[in-house]
Amino acid sequence: MEIYKIIDELHLNLGCRIQEFEGGVGLPTSYSDRLAEEINLLLHGCGLFDLKACWLISLKGIDAGTFLQGMVTSDVLQLEVGEIQSSLICSNKGKIIHHLEIFHSDEDEWIVICDPGEGRAVGTILDNFHIREDLELRLLNSGEMLRIDLSGPDAEKIAEKLGYFSDKIKWTFEGELVLTAKFNLGKLPRLINLVYTGVLQKFIERILQNEKVGLIGLEAFDEMRCLEGVPRSGVDYGRDNFPQEAGLGDHISFNKGCYIGQEPH
Repeated sequence: MEIYKIIDELHLNLGCRIQEFEGGVGLPTSYSDRLAEEINLLLHGCGLFDLKACWLISLKGIDAGTFLQGMVTSDVLQLEVGEIQSSLICSNKGKIIHHLEIFHSDEDEWIVICDPGEGRAVGTILDNFHIREDLELRLLNSGEMLRIDLSGPDAEKIAEKLGYFSDKIKWTFEGELVLTAKFNLGKLPRLINLVYTGVLQKFIERILQNEKVGLIGLEAFDEMRCLEGVPRSGVDYGRDNFPQEAGLGDHISFNKGCYIGQEPH
């Protein structure tokens, strides 16, 4: 889509390296000589991380929650509307296949947020297991919504300037819906924002007009992630690992019912 090129140009103007994923969507990885500045923004201001490369798969319908409950390691049914949690899809032998973030966005809707490059595979798994359940699977990236994260002590204050209310997950920017969930990176404040594509450019531009705000890339994110002790799929663990040996106990519910890969063997 044209919006991808427009947003990527913001990164390229700062000498950013961009890694392309499914559909030619770019992920900013590192900027020339800006790492210290990016870390400073995350520690003392607000860093904007462009994560439009994350596929957003909506599961909506009366059976959406129970279907997802049997597919992933976490207990999605205990999530209140507006909450988000880390989770995993495992193989039938119990090893990790995909890392996910699951957002309970409405009473009968959950949004599966996929890691860059894994969306198509996750969507295929969900579609293959979906047979008669009363639910609709929909890819939100296809002209609807894209992900933009705001991280740092000023993240919430910056979002409020655009119309965000801390006690609401749904708000409007330029007349279009934005979904926002608080999901800290360790102790680092973070807002995950799902923004309609039609206002995404203006959304980013308005944020960047503020003081102590700037673009960050994967390199800076990884620095903060390591400081906070948060593992990342494909770096700290992979498909040869069981969740327990990767230190991902907080991704798993040991009290809910059965799910794929529950019994490692």
